[in-house]
Amino acid sequence: MTRPLDFIIFGVPRSGTKGLVRALNLHPQVYCAMERFHFSTDHSDLVFPDSFIDTRTIRDRNTIAKIKTIRKQLSKWGEIEHVGNKLPRYYFALDRINRECPRLKNIWIYRSPYGFMPSWNRREKQKRKGQWPAGQIGLFGLLELLVCIENCLNLPKDIFLFPYEQGLGQSDDIVRQALAFLGAKPSLYDGETFEATQRRKKSKRDRLEQDTSRRRLPLKDYEEELLDTLQMRDLDRIMLQGRGVMVSELAPALEDFLRRIAPVLPEALDRAFAACNNAALSSYGHEYCHRYRGELIGLCQLTAGSKALAGFQHFGIYEQLRSLYVQRWRLKRQLASVRLSRSG
Repeated sequence: MTRPLDFIIFGVPRSGTKGLVRALNLHPQVYCAMERFHFSTDHSDLVFPDSFIDTRTIRDRNTIAKIKTIRKQLSKWGEIEHVGNKLPRYYFALDRINRECPRLKNIWIYRSPYGFMPSWNRREKQKRKGQWPAGQIGLFGLLELLVCIENCLNLPKDIFLFPYEQGLGQSDDIVRQALAFLGAKPSLYDGETFEATQRRKKSKRDRLEQDTSRRRLPLKDYEEELLDTLQMRDLDRIMLQGRGVMVSELAPALEDFLRRIAPVLPEALDRAFAACNNAALSSYGHEYCHRYRGELIGLCQLTAGSKALAGFQHFGIYEQLRSLYVQRWRLKRQLASVRLSRSG
C-alpha cells in the first residue's frame, strides 16, 4: 500500500541529522531516508515506497547507489507506518513543502553553533573529494542557523525541536519523545540497540580526541567575538531544555532573540568576514548567494547594512569565473591527493 510522506528532518548541516535518522529507524514501524529528495522537489507527488525506489528518470550514479541502499533497507523492514526523508537544508523551503504536504510533521535537530561551526571548518579544511566546497566555512553555517530560526517561526504549524547532544546521548528518552510526536508507539522502540550504539560512538570519539590530527578545530578569535556579540550562549539556553520541545513554546524567546541581535548583526558579520583569511571565501560567498538567492531573501533583510553580504550578492562575470577557477583548482588537488594515497 502506498502512502504520502509523513515527516521530514532538518537542521543546519553538521548538526546530527544522520544520527537522528539512524536512531529513529530503530523503530520497526518508522523509516526515514537519507537525503533521497532535494528541497526543490515537489513533495506533493511523493508516495512511499514507489517514489523512494524509482530509478526510471535517474542518471546520477550517487542517487542510483542511494536507491539501491534504500531497496536493501526496505527488504529488511516490516510494516512501515511512518515514512520520512531527512535533508539538512529543508529549512530553505519549509513553507512551500508544508503547503505541498499539509499533514507533514517537522523535526528540527538543533546543535549549538559552538559545535557545528568547528565541524564546518574542519570539513572545509579536509577538502574531501566532492564533499565540501572550498570556502564553505562555519560563518555561512551561522547565517543558515538564522535562516532556519526565522523560517521555523514563520511556519503556520508547530515543529518538534530535537536537541543534538542531549537527544543523541546514551538515553533514548528524547528519541522516544520524537517517536510519540510522529504517532509511533515508543514502547516498540529498540532502546537497547540505541544505547549500545551511543556507547560505541562515545568510545570512538574519546579515542579520536587522543589523536591531535583528528581533534575538533578551535574557533578563531573572530568567530568567538561574533558569537559573543550575538549572545549565542543565550540562544543555547533557549533551545537546549534537556528534552524535546515544541517550537511554539520557545517562539516568544526566539523572536526576542532575533530582535536583540538585529542592530548589531550587520557590523558583527562584516568584522568576522573581514578577519577571515580563507582564500576561497569571496568566490564561495558569491556562488552561495547566487545559488540560494531565493532562499536568502529573509536573511538579506535581517542583515541589511552588511557590506560583506551585499558584496557577495553582486555576482558578475568576474566573480563567476573566479568561483569556477577556485572550485576546479580544489578538485584537481583532491584528485591528486586521492592518486597519491592510492599509490602509497
